[in-house]
Amino acid sequence: MIITCPCGDKKFNVDASLIPQEGRTLQCGFCERKWFFKTKNTEEEIKVLEKKISKPVIEANKNLSENIKQNIADEKVHDRESANSSKEELSKKVDKKNDTNYFKILIVAFISFAALILVLDTFKAQLSIIIPNIQIILDNLYQSINDIKLFILDLVK
Repeated sequence: MIITCPCGDKKFNVDASLIPQEGRTLQCGFCERKWFFKTKNTEEEIKVLEKKISKPVIEANKNLSENIKQNIADEKVHDRESANSSKEELSKKVDKKNDTNYFKILIVAFISFAALILVLDTFKAQLSIIIPNIQIILDNLYQSINDIKLFILDLVK
């Protein structure tokens, strides 16, 4: 049972069996205030409250709980069906991803090769110290890339 100090600053969790029906004096551990505490709901009051609750309300609550259980069961079935359909869709997507597009791979490889040649061409003076005659090879490769570029531009026109 949770008891609030009259000062309102602190709340305490007290075992209900420690407080008799007649009540008892309590002391706040925060502000040291003492007060007499009596439980509000005695057994007699609980019996009176139980008599006031009508049976139709209890029956309605039972029907409500049965409806909730049925709704939960329906949702579980729906979730299983949607999970199965999502598994089928995922397997279709995986099958589609397994179809490799070789044209895209060829384009990426060509662009990567061209980028490598451009980077090497940028540093050909420094690389010629390490690898002799690299300037001639890089010039030829760079000119080949320019020729391919011009050929593609002529095709587009």
